[in-house]
Amino acid sequence: MSDYEQLHRQCRTLENLFDTKLTSYSQLSASISRNQDVEANGSSERWRDLETELDDLLEKAGAIATYSTREVFQDNARELRRTKTSVKSALDQANLLSGVRNDIDAYKSSTADALLAERGRIDSSHRMTDEVLEYGSPMFPPFRSTHQFIFKDKPMKHAQSLLGSARH
Repeated sequence: MSDYEQLHRQCRTLENLFDTKLTSYSQLSASISRNQDVEANGSSERWRDLETELDDLLEKAGAIATYSTREVFQDNARELRRTKTSVKSALDQANLLSGVRNDIDAYKSSTADALLAERGRIDSSHRMTDEVLEYGSPMFPPFRSTHQFIFKDKPMKHAQSLLGSARH
């Protein structure tokens, strides 16, 4: 086998490997666009690894490219740049949406916590009022009968005099 055929075969092998990796890289870009939580599913590390592998393959292909494969090499380089831009855009969008989601969740959480705390204070106030009323209710009938006994004739005047003296 001649050197030319061997170089041509290596170029084809690198092109096939490059196409396979580029397809995976493109699919990763699409999956990043669908799943906004990039860090949770490990896409962030995966795209960096694929990008490094593609850069290495492109560099190797460029080093051994012959005149007949130079055009394919340039097409691959263009496609890689375009896909890198697409992946970067998808990652930026996913990170932005994730940040906005986190901000919204934090706001909802803080608002909910404040509302729950206020509800707790209201419930505590209601319990205290119920306890005071419960404590005072057995005392009400004896006071009423004493009041009626003492002030049979003038219950209203006495109440008005008490209110008048309290105002001064």
